[in-house]
Amino acid sequence: MIDTEALRKKYSPEGSPIRELQMKLLEELLYLDDICKANDLTYYLTGGNALGAVRHQGFIPWDDDIDIALYEDDYKKLIKILLETESEKFVLQSRKTDFNYTFGFPKYRAKEGDYLGSFPPRGKLYKFKGYGIDIFCVSSHSFLRAWVCGKARWALLDWMYVFKNAKVRRLVTKLNWFIYDCFQPLTLPLDLFRKKGELHNALGEGTPYHDMRYWEIFPVKRVLFEGYELPIPGDADAYLTRQFGDYMKLPSEEQIRKSVHTIGFRDNI
Repeated sequence: MIDTEALRKKYSPEGSPIRELQMKLLEELLYLDDICKANDLTYYLTGGNALGAVRHQGFIPWDDDIDIALYEDDYKKLIKILLETESEKFVLQSRKTDFNYTFGFPKYRAKEGDYLGSFPPRGKLYKFKGYGIDIFCVSSHSFLRAWVCGKARWALLDWMYVFKNAKVRRLVTKLNWFIYDCFQPLTLPLDLFRKKGELHNALGEGTPYHDMRYWEIFPVKRVLFEGYELPIPGDADAYLTRQFGDYMKLPSEEQIRKSVHTIGFRDNI
């Protein structure tokens, strides 16, 4: 039996920086949840947040981020809504709104604050640096195609921060995005190796090793997460077993420390 309350007292007690961040992220998540409900969009907590919902009925006590995912059509609708909806607190950060942001997935960030995450050299250049939620698109691709496109985006774009001159950096970044966008359709034949029901994060997003099956996720179900009913994959056991193996087993202290994303928070664990 996992004593979540004891873990929270140890890793994220009330008033600690990590707990304060979790509550800010929760507030933002509830805001996105309302938008999705109002527009009949299906999203779900993915990765460690789905694990936290099942194992801890909320955040993993040492977790400091939120990831959500939507299937292709709903993803496109949500991104369009967020781009067109003016918010006093939040802004969508993507390649379209901040050329220094070279991840394949967008992030819905607080306009204020400074949370560089795991990539400080790149993060220092961001137009927006507040806490935020990663928004992933899941789509039907083979592991091989997801892997090739992920490697291509990494090779072309993950090192753009080395250019000190902003005009040069913008020019090279735009050129490399153009090359990547031209390259991506050429990999279509690799989807011939796709397994039945196989899903991955959209091409160029995240890691291809986040291997999923459609029937493990949809239809989603709502469970308690920090006292609110929020969506996770419908067959959470199958989904979490595929992602984490024995997901009810707690990691070691060293693994916990390495798992914290936000710079400076590791010292508080």
